[in-house]
Amino acid sequence: MIGLAFNRTWQQLLHPKFRSVFFTAVLTATATLAALIYVLKIYWPSDLSYGYSWLEWLDEAGFWATVAVGTYVLFPAVVTMVMGFLTDKIALAVEEEYYPHRIGMRKVPTIEVVLGSVKLMLLMIIVNLIALIPYILLLVTAGTGTFLLFVAVNGFLLGREYFEMVAIRHMDARDVARMRKRNSGRIFTVGAIIAGLFAIPFLNILAPIIGTAVMTHVFQHLSGDRVRGGEGV
Repeated sequence: MIGLAFNRTWQQLLHPKFRSVFFTAVLTATATLAALIYVLKIYWPSDLSYGYSWLEWLDEAGFWATVAVGTYVLFPAVVTMVMGFLTDKIALAVEEEYYPHRIGMRKVPTIEVVLGSVKLMLLMIIVNLIALIPYILLLVTAGTGTFLLFVAVNGFLLGREYFEMVAIRHMDARDVARMRKRNSGRIFTVGAIIAGLFAIPFLNILAPIIGTAVMTHVFQHLSGDRVRGGEGV
């Protein structure tokens, strides 16, 4: 099911009906990344001095090292918050193409989108800052360990958030929570894959778009199982 969801998502990325949503989302994610780097540049101390001119390159190297860490720690949280406003358009494009008879019609209040996105952003930043020392230690002692820890930590948070952003268009928060708990394993798996995409340069720009589209397919599959099982959606 998850493999089919990713396959359909890749096929649809440049589909004519999806193209405008795709490019809007890419531009939004790119602008978010650029804004994040700009903010880091503003707050980077400009008066660093090493006493030797040949050591001045450490200033630039230190900045870009901070950008790299900031990209891993901050970008997934910030861009997911921003992309929350495009979730409906991405999910709708997927549903119109593959699930025309099961389109989410529930209007989600803007304040609900904002509060949910901000809550996730703050939680992801706090959790990743706490995990920063283990990230660094694992990077030194076991290169792949950092990646695996990043995927595990963020997979849970991203899977939960992307599922809720898609599902809330179809049902109220209580039903969303029940459905998420029943299918926590598959939702975590998708979240872990999304987190993995966020860890790969260039693909991290596409991660929020792919994540939303894939989770829409996953939700539709799970809700179809729910209906066949005798429950109403």
